[in-house]
Amino acid sequence: MAESRDESSGPEEPSQPSGGPLRWLINPKRKRFLLPATGVWILVLDWLLFSTNLLSAWLATPIVVVLGFVLGSVGTFMAQRKAANDRSAIAALKALLAGIVVGVPWPLGGTIVGGWVLLTSGLADAKKEILNK
Repeated sequence: MAESRDESSGPEEPSQPSGGPLRWLINPKRKRFLLPATGVWILVLDWLLFSTNLLSAWLATPIVVVLGFVLGSVGTFMAQRKAANDRSAIAALKALLAGIVVGVPWPLGGTIVGGWVLLTSGLADAKKEILNK
């Protein structure tokens, strides 16, 4: 049986949008150059590919560069086109940029490029977004 809510119990708490506290990854409050989900995609791919390359003593560099470019581009294009509703040409430019950023054979963490990804995607505000403040 469904419970009915007593309307006299006071003001309703603000509800989380469907998708929970991580919904902001694809539906941020503010429009940004990149979706937060795209920023996560770029940083996670970079970390995974760089770690793999490090473990192979940099012998896998040619494969990692191509794989990083392809995965970074395709994932970014799909996220920006579908979730951010970017026009195809804009999504393609962002995808090209992301592919280059992921494909370079050095880590993004602690660099100006990594900081740019954090800022333009809104990941720098992740704590505030997740806690809904």
